[in-house]
Amino acid sequence: MKRTLTKSCTVLVLASVLFVFASCSGKDETNTASIPTNKTTVSTAVDAKQLPELANQIIIGRLGDSAYLDPNAPTVGGSEVTVTQQIYEGLVTVNDDGTTIIPNLATDWTISDDGLTYTFNLKPNVKFSDGTPVTGADWIWSFLRARDLKTSSYRFIAEEIKDVQATDSQVIVTLSYPWAPFLADLCCFNMVVGSKSYFDKVGESAYQQNPLGTGPYRLKEWKKENYILLEANPYYHEEGLPKTKEIKFSVIPDDNTRLMQLQAGQIDIANDIPFTLINPIRADKKLAVEIFPSTQIRYLILNTTLAPFNDPKVREALSYGINKKEISDLVAGEYGAPVAALVSESEGKWHNSDLKVIEYNADKAKKMLSDAGYTAPIPFTISVYSGSAIYEQVATLLKSELDKAGFAVTIETLERASISQKYTTLSHQATILQWVDDITDPSGITGWTVDYDQCDAWYTGLKDQELEDLNKAASQELNESKRVEMYHEIQKQIYDNANVIPLFRNGFAYAYSKNISGLHVSPFSVFFAKNITKTK
Repeated sequence: MKRTLTKSCTVLVLASVLFVFASCSGKDETNTASIPTNKTTVSTAVDAKQLPELANQIIIGRLGDSAYLDPNAPTVGGSEVTVTQQIYEGLVTVNDDGTTIIPNLATDWTISDDGLTYTFNLKPNVKFSDGTPVTGADWIWSFLRARDLKTSSYRFIAEEIKDVQATDSQVIVTLSYPWAPFLADLCCFNMVVGSKSYFDKVGESAYQQNPLGTGPYRLKEWKKENYILLEANPYYHEEGLPKTKEIKFSVIPDDNTRLMQLQAGQIDIANDIPFTLINPIRADKKLAVEIFPSTQIRYLILNTTLAPFNDPKVREALSYGINKKEISDLVAGEYGAPVAALVSESEGKWHNSDLKVIEYNADKAKKMLSDAGYTAPIPFTISVYSGSAIYEQVATLLKSELDKAGFAVTIETLERASISQKYTTLSHQATILQWVDDITDPSGITGWTVDYDQCDAWYTGLKDQELEDLNKAASQELNESKRVEMYHEIQKQIYDNANVIPLFRNGFAYAYSKNISGLHVSPFSVFFAKNITKTK
């Protein structure tokens, strides 16, 4: 007998279960997920002259350009995902507040009793943005590519997939073993459908730069390091969407310049605004700012393959030389807080609240270094993105604190491509990165942090096979209580390893013109441009 899941089956991020097939329940023993068919039609008569005139284009100012527009490309981060989310779609997605898995290109699904087979019924007549229909072959190719593409940093999301069968109306996925977060994994940005025939025609390199998806927008023009221009998909399957004809992502690699352009009306929206600029923005009557709840945490990443952080005693001492409260207070203010655990508090019970923020103690850090045989200040370099006020401010505070705790810190600012090349090749000593959960499950952040084959254990080079095995076992464990205990233990071991050091959490800060409507960002940074409008 199969269990059927309903759309109302909620993934309770704060207090309940994040893997749906193992825990969603109703009064009977079956669960269901489907798009409601009953619609209420409201008739209104509005004079068209009374409706505000909408702009054809909205400009979003951001710090850096995308490297690729393929969700399974070698390097994928926020700069890529913000754009690809508008171009590609998957079987399921999350609702606005990130607490519920809902249908997207699937209308409903069932799961076998052994938790190994997922059957998805597809929304009919969905087309790619070139007008060609989505076929079963496209789904098979897309999921197997997500699993097998060796250069993809996110192939671990699909590693549990054993087989995919599909027709034009149904997709059947068979897993190699029970995998608690599978539905959550399907919400990840790389578990989307692409066109196999288009890929076969253009090849890997062109596909990574010239996307073709089913989403509300398609690529119109890309001037590298300048802007990406998207235009409405004329074949989009949701009537009345997208609401704006064009979305332009402009690269403005300096926070102050972005603010000036926002004030001048040259751009309409700016994301990842430094919190120190919030009050000046609010003082401008033409602008608005909103802090969306998030799972975002900033981390200090230490390369354990190079001195000095190949020595665990140095990493432990460094932990006492960081004043997380000072950093959080000065960088994020009332919109942030220092953190100790790897997993965000927004993930509820999966977050290990037993771990405590280490209080700043420069004298203790120096004594620990002396006891370990280090009598002179230990030099190292923190490499950070140039133009980002937040990262530069964090680095400056770290230097001030650590220079008093037995270290001699140098700050190196690099452009996006240069710093990415540096940490992906493990040629850095330390860097500051951020994480936003991609899925409603802790396995995403823990996998990225401990899986050596995917990204050298988040660019730290620390190979801990026992920890990797524990992380995999946690994803296969279907007993909720045991799974929670396992993830708490994983976080404790990462805390002790001190190769990835959480610094502080904060909300998503977006500034925008007051003639913008429909802007919303989920705690998982799911940002859908299709609902945004701008009045002239």
